[in-house]
Amino acid sequence: MKKALEKFAALAIAAAMTMTTACKGSGSSSEGLKVLEYGAVAVAGSSDPNDYASMYDLDLGALVYDTLYEYDYLARPFKLKPGMAEAMPKVTHNGKTYTIKLKKGIEYIDDKCFEKTGGKGREAVAGDFVYNLYRKADSLSKSQNWWLVSGQIAGLDALRDKYNGKEFNYDEKIDDLKAVDDHTIQFTLKKPFPQIMWVLAMAGMTLYPKECVDYYGEDFDNHPVGTGAFRMTEWQKNAKYTLVRNEKYREDLFPSEGTSEDKTAGRLADAGKRMPFADKVIVHEFSQSQPYWLQFRAGKSAWGRVPGEFTEEVFQIESREGNKKTWKKDAAGNRILADSYAGKYDYYPLPLLDFIYRAFNYEDEVVGGEKGKKLRQAISLTHDLNEENDLFYNGLNKVYAGIIPPGVGGFDPAVKNPYAGADLEKAKALLAEAGYPGGKGLPELQLCGGNDARTMEQAANFIRNAKRIGVKIRYEAMRFAELSAKLKQKRCQMMGLAWGGDWPDAQNFIQLAYGPNKSPGSNNANYDNPKLNKIYERSSVMPNGPERNKLYQQMNAIVIEDSAYLGAMARTRDYLIPFGTKNFKPEEMIHTHAKYIRLDKWGKK
Repeated sequence: MKKALEKFAALAIAAAMTMTTACKGSGSSSEGLKVLEYGAVAVAGSSDPNDYASMYDLDLGALVYDTLYEYDYLARPFKLKPGMAEAMPKVTHNGKTYTIKLKKGIEYIDDKCFEKTGGKGREAVAGDFVYNLYRKADSLSKSQNWWLVSGQIAGLDALRDKYNGKEFNYDEKIDDLKAVDDHTIQFTLKKPFPQIMWVLAMAGMTLYPKECVDYYGEDFDNHPVGTGAFRMTEWQKNAKYTLVRNEKYREDLFPSEGTSEDKTAGRLADAGKRMPFADKVIVHEFSQSQPYWLQFRAGKSAWGRVPGEFTEEVFQIESREGNKKTWKKDAAGNRILADSYAGKYDYYPLPLLDFIYRAFNYEDEVVGGEKGKKLRQAISLTHDLNEENDLFYNGLNKVYAGIIPPGVGGFDPAVKNPYAGADLEKAKALLAEAGYPGGKGLPELQLCGGNDARTMEQAANFIRNAKRIGVKIRYEAMRFAELSAKLKQKRCQMMGLAWGGDWPDAQNFIQLAYGPNKSPGSNNANYDNPKLNKIYERSSVMPNGPERNKLYQQMNAIVIEDSAYLGAMARTRDYLIPFGTKNFKPEEMIHTHAKYIRLDKWGKK
């Protein structure tokens, strides 16, 4: 998610540099607790399930909130299993009606917002799930996750329209989304949507109590009240957050089945044991990679991702030719760690379901629509993604054509993009056909993106390339929250973004190009092609299979020709796992790693 989206601003900014103490409950002293620490080169912006805007929000939210369904931690290919739900749903009415039974006795953490019970957390009930979806439909809540359910449930869409810009009536009942009783959720989709199960496993689709949102108001973001494996005790915004074991957490056992690689790696040694293993979790957040890496190298993180600028320090290079490097590899094709790392860490390369791209605002009068098509194609032809991969990613990314990444149905490695790669003569010709020979008459263009050093270097390289045909571009660097707001307001002419897969299906990427999802939805490029929209609507009701994959490929071809997106690349994350860390299996669609981890030697705090 992932996922540039605007936030409630005023109170969050006022609290940004303060320490938030939340949901302390009546736990004992933390002295002697088993402590798990790790870090991230990013910050969580929100713990409110209505407001998740990035994978780092999900990393926090998934630990303090629980979900109806969750990923089977060790299973590959991915599959889901019940979480708060008793079992997989009963699906009727030609795949449109889902009936889900909740486990009984799952209680929220104790918090003063439960005024009727003197601060004792009540049982999570089916009505809490309905409330979550109602709150997403409430336009005044400024939900960042409405796109997850928009267009799926007729009654919910009708409520969204009825109360758009007005006070939402949370007591109004609809037939196609309801709590049949305290432990039974039922909803009916407008049409079959096979991916709905993946959606139900997302942290934003959790259950949470209305009375606590009402009690805290906009400050609910700083007071998560959930049923997850942990509860928050401290949040130093932009620095770290601290969680402790939720003593009320449901029975949750470590998986008893895995792959042969899991068995070899010792990941089944804790099969059947109750989780979480840690008593306390401390997550350190960094704005730059160097301090993050120093903390990891000092032994203060249970796992770590290798920042790109430290790749040559960590892995052995076989040869170097210009910007291109060749790495020493083992029999399995994995790079070999340098001697100083090989004796301390296991290496785990993780190819991501990933879409790194630049996009043009399709509603912009210069670069957008059919009018701006040849200009977009010209700019795209000034930039070589393979060169960018070598310069900034050590040649480790997968460069591909279009919007469907490797690893999902519909990806075709044989597809080429005729408007990718540096071809300056063709670019100049297209620029002239667009009405701007040599760039004459073309105003300076705007590119929005992040303000970290590497992103700005990449933008500078892109701008230099465009200048070779006379196209001038200025870069506007900003923090993620500012970028999110600007995108939602359609105030970026061009943008540099990345979308990590929310679930393992090409639909999750193609929906970025679906017209009705334009800003403030997930389609930040505001791309809108009626032909693609119709194919998307056909494919969205189809089960996984060759017929649906053909439709995915048709949409990918349309996206390539329209050149609304310049890309793409998929990253490979390099994870290092200290020998004392057990059970860590990297996967960035899973945000609950902390509950599975056991350490040979626990920190004590």
